[in-house]
Amino acid sequence: MNKRAVRLPPPEKPAAPQPARQSSYYVRIPVADVRANPDGGAELVTQALLGDEVKLLKAEGEWLQGQVPDGYIGWLKTGDVVRDTSPAVQDLAVLKVPRTLLYGRPGGGDTKGEALMATDLPLLQQQGDWLEVWLPGQGTAWLKAGDAEVWPQGKLAGNRSGEDVVRTAERLQGVSYLWGGVTLYGIDCSGLAYIAYFLNGIRLPRDADMQYHVGKEVAREELQQGDLVFFNTEGTGELPTHVGIYSGNGEFINSRSGRGVITSRLDEPLFVRGYLGARRYLP
Repeated sequence: MNKRAVRLPPPEKPAAPQPARQSSYYVRIPVADVRANPDGGAELVTQALLGDEVKLLKAEGEWLQGQVPDGYIGWLKTGDVVRDTSPAVQDLAVLKVPRTLLYGRPGGGDTKGEALMATDLPLLQQQGDWLEVWLPGQGTAWLKAGDAEVWPQGKLAGNRSGEDVVRTAERLQGVSYLWGGVTLYGIDCSGLAYIAYFLNGIRLPRDADMQYHVGKEVAREELQQGDLVFFNTEGTGELPTHVGIYSGNGEFINSRSGRGVITSRLDEPLFVRGYLGARRYLP
């Protein structure tokens, strides 16, 4: 995805929630739309996930304008966020599956909603196969430990490979395309790359054009799994309008308008004509 709304480089993500934090605004629902203007019909520029902090800029009726973690400044519905103070804990529980249910107690029972892939929530404790996490405006909830990774001090433990990035993206195979989307309910091409890399410890810029301008340039004959491949599919020049995750053997995973998350080939005529280059972000 390549958009023309207000966008800033993503802010530095702190290693972990800091003690004695002041209250802030947080997304209180599984996924919140971030729009270009305070209007439900305005362009969807990105989405924010449960627990994401929103840096408030101003409020206007039923809308508020703020910056979300991927760097975008946009408008969210007031009801989708809540003011709260995050706990002074250091570890995070990061969702690695497309969707998990949240419960009021370990072991299941009554649900408190859901959380989606790449949601990161402060981890309060672990009891056996269950994790207790903080939910803004709702206290706490429990989720299955197998559905999340624990990031000590808020950072991914260990190193990941390009193969890991590919496997992460494959979990969303078949998801429908949504301009501005980042979840199993709809995702765009750069959102897929953003989520796949975030879950492997690297926070890329949100959009294809910015992703193209970071990382190491890679020659086509040297492509490896996990490299991002960029295209201009509109015949409008050298600005990327599409991005995919190279998976090997001339194939790449991407989210395509009208087709969703699928595997495509570099030798398809559309991509032969529009190929711009590739970038690597892992060692």
